[in-house]
Amino acid sequence: MDISLKLGTDNFLKTQLTSADTLLKPLLVSNGDHLLIKELTTSGDYRNLQGDLDLSKDLYLLVYIKLNNEQISIFEDKVYNKFDEFVEKDNQPAIFQKRADFNEYLLINSFSHQEDLGLWKDQIKSLIENGIQAVSNEPLKFFTKAYQKEL
Repeated sequence: MDISLKLGTDNFLKTQLTSADTLLKPLLVSNGDHLLIKELTTSGDYRNLQGDLDLSKDLYLLVYIKLNNEQISIFEDKVYNKFDEFVEKDNQPAIFQKRADFNEYLLINSFSHQEDLGLWKDQIKSLIENGIQAVSNEPLKFFTKAYQKEL
């Protein structure tokens, strides 16, 4: 399954929502942009590398990473060979790679409790800073953003 993501206001994105899609609102900032996850079967902005989106849970953490070629090999080694490092309490993230730029990745994980979201946010930040960034002189770009399913 491939995905496309769209940012925008709640009213703007609701008009583009289909039954297969998921609309998320910012968890901590009420006036921030909503996120629409459009699930596509043939093509999207991002292709799935590992894991699946669990849309049954209400809280989501999106992690965006942009890597250089050296960092990509380290990251992909972790994705394909040491995937347990990315799993928090038997909850694995869906990992996507951008089609237009193979240096960009998204990790999306869903949670039932905000504490679990916070634990995984700390875990992934540590993995990136200590496991990928530590072996490269060039800084990588990443950010995290928490969302809640629109009810």
